[in-house]
Amino acid sequence: MSITSRSLQKLLRENIIGGAPLTVSVEQAQELTEDLLARIEPLAGATHHERCHHLRRYEGGSVLPNSPATSPPPETLCCCILLEEASDRWYHRQTHLHLLRSSEQQLWVELGGERSPTPVSDISEVVALAQAFLQRVNQQKAKAAKRQKQQDLKVQAILAQVRKIAKEDQFDFATEVDSIKLKLIIRLSDNDYFAILIPFNRFKEVLPKLRTAIQTLRETYNSGVRFKTHLKRGYRRSDWIRHQDL
Repeated sequence: MSITSRSLQKLLRENIIGGAPLTVSVEQAQELTEDLLARIEPLAGATHHERCHHLRRYEGGSVLPNSPATSPPPETLCCCILLEEASDRWYHRQTHLHLLRSSEQQLWVELGGERSPTPVSDISEVVALAQAFLQRVNQQKAKAAKRQKQQDLKVQAILAQVRKIAKEDQFDFATEVDSIKLKLIIRLSDNDYFAILIPFNRFKEVLPKLRTAIQTLRETYNSGVRFKTHLKRGYRRSDWIRHQDL
């Protein structure tokens, strides 16, 4: 989930304001659900999710230990709306909005697993909640894109300097990049290499010292002194940027 639990709770407090709670029959809940879907589905990023994987939480009943009987569910799922769906390298992420009808005939909202502090007073509150969530997601995407652009510029500046040094001082290198640093791996021989970590928030300070650091370590190695180097994985020949190719 891209938005923290605390932020989701804040959105729920700000939009499900806790006025006079609606009391609805099954038929009325169905009508309100249809109205809600008609108003939310046109929003960019919102989709009615008819077979929500959370549906099993509200279907049937719960079996008590050592008892064959089932009890009716305390809430029924009126609808599920998928507000966010994204994948990254490691996992798939979804954020659902659930509209629930309680046994007291009140409507409640769940957003990303967080429950509204009060029941729904008007279906427009749920619409406003969905709009506020989607706006927050778009703001986060814009900020992430800006951060990525800034990071890309820093990576380009670092690589330009490294390529110049590698070409003039004749060494091969490889790089790894994450959200906070660039790891520069310098090849000393077919079997030995060392890594220099260049944090993005200090790259302007590090770059002027980079050539001296690389020269010192390479001279130390070439003098016969050996120092322990270790990386979690080896580097295939194709990973290296050869100074002859620069």
